[in-house]
Amino acid sequence: MHISVAEMKADSNLKSGMLTATAGYFTAGDGGAACYLIQSSHLPEDGGSVINLNNGFQAILLPEGSVNYKQFGAVGDGVNDDGVQIKLAHAYANEHDLPVVNESGEYWIKETNLITIQTNVRWGHTKLHIDESFNERFNPRFQITSRRSHIPITLDASTKAALVSKLKPGTTMLPELAEYKGSLILVWDTQDLVGVRYGYNKPGRRKEDLFYIEEHGRVIGDISWTFNDYTDLVAVPCDENYLTLEGGTILLSGDDGKDSYEGYFQNGILINRSRTIIRNQWVGLEPGKTDAAYNPRQGFYFFKEVFDVLLENVRLIPFEKNRQPPGYVVPEGTYGIGGARVMNATFRGVSAEGSKVHWGVFGTNIFKNFRVESCHLNRVDVHFHCWNLYVKDSEIGYRGFTLTGGGDLFIENSKRFGNTFVSFRRDYGAKWDGNIRLSNCRLVIDNGEGTATALDYNPADFDYKYSIGYGRTIRVDDFIFDYTGLSESSGVSQMMRIASFSKISSTGERLFFPKTIEFRNISAVGREKGVR
Repeated sequence: MHISVAEMKADSNLKSGMLTATAGYFTAGDGGAACYLIQSSHLPEDGGSVINLNNGFQAILLPEGSVNYKQFGAVGDGVNDDGVQIKLAHAYANEHDLPVVNESGEYWIKETNLITIQTNVRWGHTKLHIDESFNERFNPRFQITSRRSHIPITLDASTKAALVSKLKPGTTMLPELAEYKGSLILVWDTQDLVGVRYGYNKPGRRKEDLFYIEEHGRVIGDISWTFNDYTDLVAVPCDENYLTLEGGTILLSGDDGKDSYEGYFQNGILINRSRTIIRNQWVGLEPGKTDAAYNPRQGFYFFKEVFDVLLENVRLIPFEKNRQPPGYVVPEGTYGIGGARVMNATFRGVSAEGSKVHWGVFGTNIFKNFRVESCHLNRVDVHFHCWNLYVKDSEIGYRGFTLTGGGDLFIENSKRFGNTFVSFRRDYGAKWDGNIRLSNCRLVIDNGEGTATALDYNPADFDYKYSIGYGRTIRVDDFIFDYTGLSESSGVSQMMRIASFSKISSTGERLFFPKTIEFRNISAVGREKGVR
């Protein structure tokens, strides 16, 4: 037994084949205790899994029940880039399929990024300080990844034709894809552009969809587009177990060290593994720091091409965009949570609120079967193609709901602060192609002189390259326009705002209107004037 790694390195009596142990890495009891096998090998030293001894031998770390950061020499003094040792610890844990259990301590991550997590992690009361001046555009600080690779799917002509004929709403079985059971399927057609964004000089987005395949080709998740062909078909194999990242306090410096616009930066955790659970974390700014970054962030949590993920009991911040003088305005929207091509995502007990200078905590594209439960969020935003959004027992702040897509939009027992309960995004056609249900909801109005609207559609007279309209059915029960506490409340309150035109001038296509609309128990409180 040695007190420390330094004492072990200096022990000239250690020979190949011997076993030894340390009581700590730097000092006894510092958490870095470990067991080693002495070998006459010539492996690259990393200061953790392989340690060079003074007598020419090497001490090889023996895998035990778990791994921690002290075993790899993390210092935690605010000077050392502990990300180097943290990255080595996770690499070793991934190789030996061991959990990382680091329940306490403070560590500073500076230049290190792409720390890969493939096993369970318990951070407990650990504090991680991230210096955002070293953020990079395309490399996150942590990435949770699967050991499985994407599989491009190639089908013969007849099988492809059979599949294409079924890629349409209402299909529940795709036997052509049965061999890919347990996979998230991504399909897109780069030759069929949809969703041209109004106000942007771009041709549109490729038509794409995602769904999950179960036994015998059973489809989980609605197919939301009708495909005439596809150019790419990819299976994303999903792990059969859940990876859990639990605990920890993450403190951000708030300054990206830039003075000009370079684009979106990564600053946190990329989740690229299906069946991932992240819970019981606190994310915020270092004490005394403000959000002064010039460039926008993709989202501290960014979900990409995953199925069945959960973010639970997490506090984080929406970042600032429209700062007041002497601050500057961030050139693009900046987010606390981001994602693209995600199915069956649940956000439960997540808190991320701020003032009107904060941007949307959510900024996503192509989210399907999206659940928000018992959350306090300043914004829920899906730019392009949200499909099935369920919100329950939540409060949404001054940035509100900004959506486009279809399927079910069900909001229950929830409150929104501002003058619009749900705003459908004008840039993508203010479209909702599905059923809308609001039950026991309240719009707490902050501008009593302005118009207050429950469902706000305001599309432009523009060819968006898909049909646009106001939902297929709408039912609103027990909805309250709340003017309590406002000194002035002369503004109009209305259930819907729709466009003044019924056809797109350039195409002649008519906007679709709901087949049924039902409003029951609608009221205004805090004033005499009623609701239109």
